[in-house]
Amino acid sequence: MNASRYAIIMLFLLLFFTLSLQAQTEQALIRKKFTTKITYSGTERKSYAIELLQHVLSYDQNNDYNLAAFGKNLPTMRAFNLLGKAMGIDVTIAGATIKREQLALAIHFPILQGLYGWRIALIHDDNKNIFSNIKSLEEFKQLRALQFHTWSDSKILRLNNIKLIKGSDLEGLYLMLDKKRADYFPRSVLEVDHDLAQHQHLAIVKEQNTLIWYPKAVYFYVGKNQITLAKSIRQGLELALIDGSLEKLFMRYYGDIVTKLKNEQRRVFKLTNPLLSPLTPLERSELWLDL
Repeated sequence: MNASRYAIIMLFLLLFFTLSLQAQTEQALIRKKFTTKITYSGTERKSYAIELLQHVLSYDQNNDYNLAAFGKNLPTMRAFNLLGKAMGIDVTIAGATIKREQLALAIHFPILQGLYGWRIALIHDDNKNIFSNIKSLEEFKQLRALQFHTWSDSKILRLNNIKLIKGSDLEGLYLMLDKKRADYFPRSVLEVDHDLAQHQHLAIVKEQNTLIWYPKAVYFYVGKNQITLAKSIRQGLELALIDGSLEKLFMRYYGDIVTKLKNEQRRVFKLTNPLLSPLTPLERSELWLDL
């Protein structure tokens, strides 16, 4: 091999390795450029919603999202006011209402599969059979339900023509039930056992044969200016649904509750939820839990 040919080969190899090194450096810079800190509302470091958020964002091949808690528990509307703002919040988790969907970008995917809309009635111990003779939804609507006066559930029940007894003190509602000032207090299946444990001193028990249901979605929300983040969350949720990891995570957190309720084979009083927007994916049965 003559010297000139050898020099050309060496020059080519040098150019090849230089370009390769430059490409690796550029890729590293790109990865660094697209690393984004995402602040979510609240103080929790681990929960179903936070673990799900981390999981669905991991599907994004173009962005590396690092999650961090805001560090303070804020009222719901305060969290919405901080969405998408500098030094504010990037993601919050909240129930679906038309008003909230006007304030922020809602990812219309019910992350709890509607589980929060399944209710069990707390009743007075003397009235264990209060639902036993109820034969129709109209008869059920004649019973008096307890509700906190500012809850969206109060509006839902009222719009379903449920008779309501309202209170402005949460603890006072349990005392009212203990004194038989109402017939029942519907609580989410996620809350009811905790409620009973906290009120063992009162004559309150869990009704054993009935479920009350209305569609109730819990969404991820981001600021209206955070279109890329909204797209990443939405696509990640759909991919997690397809590959089964969403169901696996959901059942890890809530499988015991779901299995127990299915085995109890309760009858269901179905109500409507007029507070949901037309964008609620009610037609997608795969997104909703059926007990």
